Amino acid sequence: MNADHKDALILLAKRFAGIEAQEAEMTSVDRLGFHLRLKTQDGVKGTRVAFLWEVSDPAQTREVFVEMVKQARHQ
Repeated sequence: MNADHKDALILLAKRFAGIEAQEAEMTSVDRLGFHLRLKTQDGVKGTRVAFLWEVSDPAQTREVFVEMVKQARHQ
């Protein structure tokens, strides 16, 4: 996710955490959401973003990420 989808992580931080970032890195993920480390104009910040629904495997995790990015792009 970090290597291939940096723009998506920045978009998710803005839409679901309300944080404008120049850089974003996912630091952990679990069944309920994920943590991001963000580089902002005010310095480095951390935030947690909740998934839209609970996931139980990698396929569901991918589905929820795709849906969240889709929602963020169409906001």
